[in-house]
Amino acid sequence: MTYHPSGYLAQVLGQDERVLLIARPHWLVLMAKTILWIVLFSAVVIGVIWLRIAGSPYWGWVAPLALVPLGFWMWEYQVWSNQMSVITNHRVIQMQGVLNKEVSDSILDKLNDVKTEQSLLGRLFGYGEIEIMTASDQGVNQLHMIDDPLGFKRTMLNAKGALEDERHSPPD
Repeated sequence: MTYHPSGYLAQVLGQDERVLLIARPHWLVLMAKTILWIVLFSAVVIGVIWLRIAGSPYWGWVAPLALVPLGFWMWEYQVWSNQMSVITNHRVIQMQGVLNKEVSDSILDKLNDVKTEQSLLGRLFGYGEIEIMTASDQGVNQLHMIDDPLGFKRTMLNAKGALEDERHSPPD
């Protein structure tokens, strides 16, 4: 699969760097927060209906409060969609942030070990935890509830192998 990076990711990439995989936190991360905002939205709507039935003149003032949970959910979606782990042909990039961006890199050459954990629910729904241990000062990068952790690990190890083969092959 070919990825055509855009936005902030395109600015972070090097000149001859190709994106091999983009992974985000599993959709269940967003769903858990979505349920919270649905419950709050429903509570406001029920309150407005109750005030309307009771004949209170304030129901019209309370009704716009239903938009508040919607706004917070939209923000949660932006946070979720801007949190990504990217594998390129040279490194693993972790990016997050909507307004302020935070980027951390792990060079594939410095990759020592990769630990993957999946609970029973994680295996059923396709999410897990990955720890990337590198030879850098940073030490360990952790990816929590990442979607398809085994596919992510496989792509990362294949990219590291391809990079090592490229470096050890004789020049033409």
